[in-house]
Amino acid sequence: MCGLVAALANDRNLSLHTPALQAMLDCLAHRGPDGEGLQHLPGQAIFGHRRLAVIDPSHGAQPMGSTCGRYTLVFNGEIYNYQQLRDELAQHGRPFCSDSDTEVLLQALIHWGAESVQRLNGMFAFVFHDREHNT
Repeated sequence: MCGLVAALANDRNLSLHTPALQAMLDCLAHRGPDGEGLQHLPGQAIFGHRRLAVIDPSHGAQPMGSTCGRYTLVFNGEIYNYQQLRDELAQHGRPFCSDSDTEVLLQALIHWGAESVQRLNGMFAFVFHDREHNT
């Protein structure tokens, strides 16, 4: 099972907290031996992730950002119906670069917003951030 950490702020400098989040990620190393990522969005947030690669081991590194740079996602769990959702989102023109359920969740949240959660079948936890609104 993956591990994730996040610190959110409103116009505060989080640079001083980066070592603390890295220490938190280090404590989660046993949850995700297949990868680690830390991303700082100045004045808004820091996201960290330890990955246990189950679906699409070659792709799906996190934190995962949208191609436009507006959205960031850290995710733990599994979306059982991700292939069905992927097909539906592709019909709506959403682009995909991988076969990961993480990318499907990212695209679903961008396309359907909070309503996406009602469409998900699985077990999961995630933090989804909108850089434009800092939410």
